[in-house]
Amino acid sequence: MAGSRFRRRGQQDPAEPERPAEHVEVRGGGVGAGADIAGNAIGSRNTVTNNFNYYRSAEPDPRSGAPAAAGGAPSAPTAPDERRYQVFVSSTSLDLRQHREAVIDELVKEGYIPSGMELFDARAEGAWEVVERVIDDCDYLVLIIGARYGDLDGGNTGFTEREYDYARSVGKPVLVFVHSDPAELRTESWQPTPEDTERLAVFREKVRGERLWKPWRTVADLRSDVTRSLRLAVRHNPQPGWVRGNSTAHTFSSEWQHLVAPGTQIGVARISVDGQAGNALSENLGKASSIGIMSTSGKRLIEIQTPYLTKALAAGARLRVLVPVTDGQFLADVDESESLWDERSPIAAEVREVEARLRAIAREARARSTAAGSAAGSAEIGFFTTHLRSTMILCDRTWGWITLTLPPARAPETPSLELRGTPEFGLIDACWKHFERTWAIVEGRGEVKTIT
Repeated sequence: MAGSRFRRRGQQDPAEPERPAEHVEVRGGGVGAGADIAGNAIGSRNTVTNNFNYYRSAEPDPRSGAPAAAGGAPSAPTAPDERRYQVFVSSTSLDLRQHREAVIDELVKEGYIPSGMELFDARAEGAWEVVERVIDDCDYLVLIIGARYGDLDGGNTGFTEREYDYARSVGKPVLVFVHSDPAELRTESWQPTPEDTERLAVFREKVRGERLWKPWRTVADLRSDVTRSLRLAVRHNPQPGWVRGNSTAHTFSSEWQHLVAPGTQIGVARISVDGQAGNALSENLGKASSIGIMSTSGKRLIEIQTPYLTKALAAGARLRVLVPVTDGQFLADVDESESLWDERSPIAAEVREVEARLRAIAREARARSTAAGSAAGSAEIGFFTTHLRSTMILCDRTWGWITLTLPPARAPETPSLELRGTPEFGLIDACWKHFERTWAIVEGRGEVKTIT
């Protein structure tokens, strides 16, 4: 076995506008609406994206009090289950030799790893420490009670009962199978002593009071009962199991621990290899109470997400958008760099369209809130002079999106990060800190406009 060692290891609300389905490219960083949350293509985009998802369970944000975005999943994805479960078979041998052999043979056929007294001399000096280690390594213990209590461990307790007690003490699931009529197992070659019979009766009553058991009479009954019960135990009370050191599951687990887990600790929920945010962007924009957008342009983003930004503003959200000053050196440099890729209209023209689009969104939101008898939120736009060429979208402190784009790359060629709020300081908090600091600088220079 040394050469193959195993290792431990809904329907859309009709009141909401229809979600856009086209592929979207955003100048200055891509945020697309052409893929769903799992990275599958939707709408007119027919190329399946190659996103690697690793969602954590949704958790409330301790700072804002707002719940994390819905749709979270367990902290690790599931790999193909290649586990094999080790089963300790505990019984006496003189009366149950053929029964043990039959059960162990069946366990091997079913893909389990059987363990038991065949591996060691339970009466040898210091052998109990070996028994403990083997039980510790096992996932389940199968206790078979026949017609004998069995050999004592040097005191008043038999080895079989001691194995049972130890397994329970360390929390191992114990499956018990008791012969219906022990007298049927007696042969001419051996007969239990009165003391053994008395100890067996006490042990049976002890187990009856502590565990549910399955009665059996024949070898065939025992073989099928053990494997059937183990399958149910694996389903309802799964244990760690073993996997080969070079198995898919082990490799997957190792990669998770070394590559993915550190990302989830700082709130990276997903890596999108092509800048596609999917429906999560629209859903989080529509329900956010505080939205921060910082982009080199943002034109297409604002256009595509207009229904959701309008919905948020009508519900009282605060929307702040940071874009470059239209006549600054930053945009001139970006335009010059992108001209090497293909001919495009100047980004300054796109920025001016963003301001006009925000005005239309604000007017519609006010009309909706007035009709509903509530107060609309606020929309502001600020103009920065320099910026890492990217798109950053922040919804409260529960969800965010970052696309870093180096000219002349475009959205489909740009990896992006989806962020989730974390109990401790995470990447989304760092992004908000950067956004708030930039906003304060821009506001201090008088480069903030309230959208009316």
